[in-house]
Amino acid sequence: MGIQEQYRKEAAELLSSGAVKLVIGYGEGTTADRRRPVFIRSAEYVGRLVLDANCVANLSAYLVQEGLLSDGKKVAAFLKPEGIRSMNILAAEAQLDPEQVVILGFDIEAGQATSLSGRNASDFTALIGSLKASGLSPELQKEADRLEHMGSADRFEYWKAQFSKCIKCYACRQVCPMCYCRRCIVDVNQPQWINTSSHTLGNFEWNIIRAFHLAGRCVACGGCDRSCPVNIPLRLINHRMAKEALDTFGHFAGESADQKPVLATFRQDDPETFIL
Repeated sequence: MGIQEQYRKEAAELLSSGAVKLVIGYGEGTTADRRRPVFIRSAEYVGRLVLDANCVANLSAYLVQEGLLSDGKKVAAFLKPEGIRSMNILAAEAQLDPEQVVILGFDIEAGQATSLSGRNASDFTALIGSLKASGLSPELQKEADRLEHMGSADRFEYWKAQFSKCIKCYACRQVCPMCYCRRCIVDVNQPQWINTSSHTLGNFEWNIIRAFHLAGRCVACGGCDRSCPVNIPLRLINHRMAKEALDTFGHFAGESADQKPVLATFRQDDPETFIL
């Protein structure tokens, strides 16, 4: 039995038994190589579930939709390792109870979807810890290394050119599991903290502030890159912030549901190299 049929069968059993009220997974998209989120509430519809190498979206963002978990009932969700990390962060930030989520874990290796054993967040602690050494794709890593060796002035010009393309569509915000605020600061106009115009200042304010908000929280799922209509390499700046958090504080986002947020926690042994 292939992984798709295996997980369809398990999803049907979970729904039929009442163990979960909903399965969040992937279905056919508008083209052969695209997959869209599907929400299955009855076992008779599990045939709509698809699981293959095209299932790349981080579905953990749907776990914090308003009211979904408020009744205390469980849901099941198809999650890759980065989705499980996202769920751990959301749990650590008191946005959900991980005990309410049955994880149908999978990964994509050599163009194939493979199953991950375990159904609770705690089952994946060792797996997530092993990901610390992994990084970007070879192409993105090459670009990250090039940026790393630039002088600050050249790096500023690089990001200035990238952010100049921003049209303030906020697709990066909408796709990100970490952007769960009911009302984003960019939507506040009394007072207006961030310029909403799509020009140099407004674009810098939005993209840099968002990068800081994701420091120590980004799981590198790539949703922001994929959703950006003007192809700004947002994963590069988020990767740099994640590297700082790991190198300075030993913080790898989403290791467990008990992990304290890196920028909301103080330890006596924290390095103080940033203090002049």
